[in-house]
Amino acid sequence: MRIKGYIFALVLLFLSYAVRAQDDTHLYESAQEAYEYGLFAKADSLLRNSVSSFSGEDRIGVYRLLALCNLNMDKPEVAETWVAKLLAVDPYYRVYNDVPRFTEMVERLKAGKAATITTASQQAESIEEAPVPVTLITEDMLRRIGARTLKDALIAYVPGMTDIACNEEMNVAMRGIYSSGQEKILIMLDGHRLNSYSTNTASPDFSISLDKVKQIEVLRGPASSLYGGVALTGVVNIITKDGSDVDGFMVKAGAGNYGQLRGDALFGKHYLSLDILGWASIYRADGQKVHYGATPEEQPYAVMPIAGDMIIGGYNKAPSYDLGLSLTWEKMHVLYNRRFSKTVAPLTLSYFFTPYDYGRYRLLNGNAPGYAITSQHAEIGYSDSQGGFSWQLSATFDSQNQQRYQIDGDSVPDVGINEVHPNGAEDVSIPLYDGVFQSVNWYEYTYGISAQGSYNYAFGKQQSGVVMVGGHANRFRLNDAVYLEGKDFDLILKSFNDLKILKTGNETSADAYVQVKHSFGYGLVLNAGLRYDFKQRSTGRKLHVLSPRIALIYSRPQWSAKLSYSKAFVDAPYFYRNNTLDINFGDDDLSPEYLNSWQLSFYSDGKLVPGLKMELNGFVNKADNFIIQSELGNTNAGSLTNAGVEVAAGYAISRFKVDGNLTWQRVLGYENYLTIGHSLYNVPDLQANLAATYEILSGLKVNAHALFVSKQKSIYVLPGAPEIDIDLPARAIFDMGVSYAVWKVELGLNVYNIANTTYVQGGSSVAPMRQAGRWLLGHVSFKF
Repeated sequence: MRIKGYIFALVLLFLSYAVRAQDDTHLYESAQEAYEYGLFAKADSLLRNSVSSFSGEDRIGVYRLLALCNLNMDKPEVAETWVAKLLAVDPYYRVYNDVPRFTEMVERLKAGKAATITTASQQAESIEEAPVPVTLITEDMLRRIGARTLKDALIAYVPGMTDIACNEEMNVAMRGIYSSGQEKILIMLDGHRLNSYSTNTASPDFSISLDKVKQIEVLRGPASSLYGGVALTGVVNIITKDGSDVDGFMVKAGAGNYGQLRGDALFGKHYLSLDILGWASIYRADGQKVHYGATPEEQPYAVMPIAGDMIIGGYNKAPSYDLGLSLTWEKMHVLYNRRFSKTVAPLTLSYFFTPYDYGRYRLLNGNAPGYAITSQHAEIGYSDSQGGFSWQLSATFDSQNQQRYQIDGDSVPDVGINEVHPNGAEDVSIPLYDGVFQSVNWYEYTYGISAQGSYNYAFGKQQSGVVMVGGHANRFRLNDAVYLEGKDFDLILKSFNDLKILKTGNETSADAYVQVKHSFGYGLVLNAGLRYDFKQRSTGRKLHVLSPRIALIYSRPQWSAKLSYSKAFVDAPYFYRNNTLDINFGDDDLSPEYLNSWQLSFYSDGKLVPGLKMELNGFVNKADNFIIQSELGNTNAGSLTNAGVEVAAGYAISRFKVDGNLTWQRVLGYENYLTIGHSLYNVPDLQANLAATYEILSGLKVNAHALFVSKQKSIYVLPGAPEIDIDLPARAIFDMGVSYAVWKVELGLNVYNIANTTYVQGGSSVAPMRQAGRWLLGHVSFKF
């Protein structure tokens, strides 16, 4: 009987095990099916609490599926946890033709490395292996400072990036280098260029919404070896979310002081082989009005002071917007983006530099005074891989309608504007004009194709690498350019088509590049590249430019170091070379600007000191052939050699996260550049940021950001008069925010410049300009 009892118990045990195994198999199959249909949260919930019931190869499969689910839900930290558990079971786990992000994460964790980027080498790699210093700004970091614009994010998190005052658009300097607009840094959306082909500019303003952003990858240093012209001082690549990251529909409404209104919508889904993301954002603001009297004391830099209101941060009459669609279907991808932005110029044009009555001036082409830009960007591409080979092809189209509608002043002395009388009488000069304005409007478009291929290779057990080759071809055209002048706030005096014009024309460009990334084993990596650029200008003049880059990287489990050299260029903008207007005029004699950079970096991602990520970088830049603007026009006359040290660190523990950075720079040599001693005009020698967040309760977070800028010098230059140096004192600006998320709703409030500090900043404006005081912006969002 006892033997029969044992046999009976064993049979029951076997049957229960078989039933449980069958249930586990059914559970895994259900989770796998949910994953394939894009129901990542459901698949995760099915397996997350049942891992212990699996063993051996089955448990490894569960870990893999859980990691894939969390990658698709944009939870890389959770995904890394599951991959780490997978590797704990099988340290020699090999990946075969799996999802690239999962493959990269497995290989990275096996090598003991951290987060990945794609911009530095146009392939997935860790920050340690990037050929130049890289700043990675995550979605969480954007929320930490309540970032409203790309400019907010860049100044807060990117060492070397400083604020530059501009009367027409948002502008920044990178390591002291800037111009009248933001035309030295390449800004991209998922690798697609946003900079204008006529002016090289891309303003980091409200026309680039941030709710769609997964992360922002910033290359600090010249990058023409991969990206050609415009990538002179850096590259900013905005990586959008996948549809699976959103998995639904989100709407957000915001309002604040100074007439701020904001609306955002985000839709994303993953259906079988189709991933879709769509976004829409709109923003408007009356702006902060600061009244000035008509006295030299209140307006020391105005030639003819006029009492009135200066408008800071105005985006009105027509609001800024950002609309876009990103589709991925199997091996195809499609991107479309339409943007519009027009800020209110705080003061009048050039040396008049005084308030004006913004509301009295007529609309031109539906736009009030300011720099209005409507942009469209489209791309369709195909990518594939086989064995060690991968390749991609794409076709692009970009267009912009730009209008620079500038105000000379509400009351302006004779500057040579002639009135054309309706009766056909001769032109006569008028000694004083009211409501004087001028405008230049043009339309441009560019179409192009690109191809890129790469091959992964291996030599023995230690040495491996990848070789990449590629190229682009583009055709640019500017047409429909119209320049006019007017007075009396509404009357158009004359449209010019001869003396003052922006010339129409075509330009062709092509390039080819090669890049080699080779690992010698033992943590030693060589990353080198070379690009050849050809350009035929509208006049027929041909340019040939070579841009090299080389970096030697030594990586250990707890830290890495890299030594790099790179050279970049940016061609003189078409707008500078082809106009005879009163400002920014030049001719085809203008040549490209060049920048050479040497950098030495040290990086640790939290293993050397637990929880602490840190970077230390030293740089020496040598800029040549820089374009200098004067009353005689644009000329290549400037050079600058400067050096600096950049420090960045981040720490996270439990509910507390903090990021900080510090930049110090010094001028070593210059010619015809805005410098004073060893400092740059309008650029601080020292700048520091600190951004922190603390989760008080589940869903309730408090954020804070502090910016410190050391004292600096600005300059006021009036034609025919001596230069005036202006002291700008050091300042500290504090921002704070709070947010609460419950169920599918989030409420938030951010206060910028909470102490309402009054300060001015210099830059590409004639003299330093008053900056924004205390601004508030609240929001409520709902996820469907």
